[in-house]
Amino acid sequence: MSRFLIGTRYLILLPILGLALAAAAFFIFGGIGLIRLLIELIFNTSVRSHEAMSAGQGVIIFEVVEYVHTFLVGTVLYITAVGLFQLFIKEIDFVGWLKIDSTEELETNLIGVTVVVLAVNFMGAVLTKADNLLDYGAGIALPIAALGMFVGLRAWSAKLGKETSASREHSKKEIEE
Repeated sequence: MSRFLIGTRYLILLPILGLALAAAAFFIFGGIGLIRLLIELIFNTSVRSHEAMSAGQGVIIFEVVEYVHTFLVGTVLYITAVGLFQLFIKEIDFVGWLKIDSTEELETNLIGVTVVVLAVNFMGAVLTKADNLLDYGAGIALPIAALGMFVGLRAWSAKLGKETSASREHSKKEIEE
């Protein structure tokens, strides 16, 4: 039975492959779109007047921010794929922040990138002067606050657990002596 359960961990390769392909698609299509936008800007700069460019600057910034958003979503997918691979299959020699040793670390990385994605969404709404900006901002701020509280409480709980464990070990040693 244990061999069977050990073997089932390789089922995680299906979502890992799907996540990696989705991340690649976001990076490729986002990169191509961003390059296309930059080429359009370069060739339209010589044709447009200064006043027209100033008026369209907010729209251009918003479009670039949308591509940043696309890359961040791709990054979330990539981090998830890498993290699942490291947790279930084998450790990969990556930079320190991308080494995943627990689901808690994977969740924390994902929460961090998710907060940035939400902030980029809000920035896009500000640049396009969206209606009901206060409602939209509150709708983004509440999940960010909840995620921050979740991470903070979990870190506090883990620290408390370590202190309690260390205190028990210390008491056990005193009793033995």
